[in-house]
Amino acid sequence: MAAAIVFAVLSALTNACGAVLQRLAVVDRTSQARSVWRTATDLVRQPMWLLGVLFLVGTFGFQALALYFGPLSVVQPVLVLELIFTLGLRVFVLHDDIAPRTWSAALMICLGLAAFLVVALPGEGSHVPNAGQWVLAASTRGLAVLVLLLLSRYGSPARRAALFGAAAAVVWSVDAAFVKQAVDVLAHGGLVGLLTHWPLYALIVTGVLGTVLLQGAYAVGPLAASQATLLIVDPLVSIALGIELFGEQLRTGPAYVFGAVVSLAVLGAGVVMLSVWAPPVMTAEEVARLPGRSGGERALRRVPS
Repeated sequence: MAAAIVFAVLSALTNACGAVLQRLAVVDRTSQARSVWRTATDLVRQPMWLLGVLFLVGTFGFQALALYFGPLSVVQPVLVLELIFTLGLRVFVLHDDIAPRTWSAALMICLGLAAFLVVALPGEGSHVPNAGQWVLAASTRGLAVLVLLLLSRYGSPARRAALFGAAAAVVWSVDAAFVKQAVDVLAHGGLVGLLTHWPLYALIVTGVLGTVLLQGAYAVGPLAASQATLLIVDPLVSIALGIELFGEQLRTGPAYVFGAVVSLAVLGAGVVMLSVWAPPVMTAEEVARLPGRSGGERALRRVPS
């Protein structure tokens, strides 16, 4: 279990690094008027953007290793630490000033996560899901995604972004279950077994769909709304899938259940507050702060999230 937590933490860290690097690269290239094609080709040649890609590849690898060594109900909640790592990068790389209330929200996330892992004590399951169980799990989550997307057609931008984020979270949780199954197939059947079985192709489909839904969430409303629902719904759905598909175990005594619910509530509250209180999204001003940037870039205006 310790290995699962370590690899999950590394996945969260590399995801934060990749996101920050790619965001800086995109801002750097879009601070001047360029065509979409010119911007894309410039990004591919930019070392910062390519390094971000390598970090994101590492994210998937570390998550796969974490899911090999541990249950969904441990790995997916730990990935929420990405928020805190991103905050740390804003301090140490961009020298942003972080308000004390933002750090208090980060502390709530850590306390809620630690309390859940200690109180619920999630354990690896020994159940191997059959085809019928996979179909039932995927179809019920697919229906939930459809309902969320239908509801996201109406309401304020924040409401629409939150519902889009929740839909993306459901898809990502199913994707994590496919990753866990694919890693198991790889461990027992090798590369040939992986290429000749369905989990690899299922996770590709859900990965693409989750990415599309996430971009839609960013487009329809504020980042704070979509980010909060994404990072709250994903662990909850993943815990349910782990129990349903793989027979993962949680402590079930009344006191343990109450403690787990309170812990997840604290974690969720911390995610919401950190999403709202986080610094504005990175813009060309942040890029100008990095060593070697020209002073003229510092005149670019900061755009709030």
